Formats: sequence, C-alpha cells, structure tokens
Amino acid sequence: MKIFAREFLWFITAIILALPVAYLFIEYMSLTPTGNQSTIQEQTFEMELFITGGIIGIIFTYIMRLVVWAITKTIIEE
Repeated sequence: MKIFAREFLWFITAIILALPVAYLFIEYMSLTPTGNQSTIQEQTFEMELFITGGIIGIIFTYIMRLVVWAITKTIIEE
C-alpha cells in the first residue's frame, strides 16, 4: 500500500507540474486568431495543443524522476 501511495503522489505531482509546461507550450506557439475573435475550430485546436503539452509535461516529469533515481542509485552504491 505504501508503494501505491507514493506512486499516486508522484502522479499528482506530475499533473501539477504539467500545467505550467502546457501553458508555456501554448505561449511559445504564439497562436493568434485570423480575425478579431477565434473560431470554434481554432479554440478546439488550441485545447488539443494544451492537452498535448500537458501529456508532454507528465512524460518529462517521469523521465526526470527516473534520472534522479538512477543518479541516487549510482551514488549510494559507490
């Protein structure tokens, strides 16, 4: 049960860290509407990009977790 709780906390942390990554992902795209207001298709596309940025943020959080785990394993064994 302790392992499940730890993994759940890491998952929540990854989601929390993914939100700013998704926001930055959208901001670096610098998307602007063609007219004064964005159409429903443009809003849908922007939401899809936000979700994609969130998924990328979650994946990179777990990659960083694995890198830190590998470094600590290497340091502890020496």
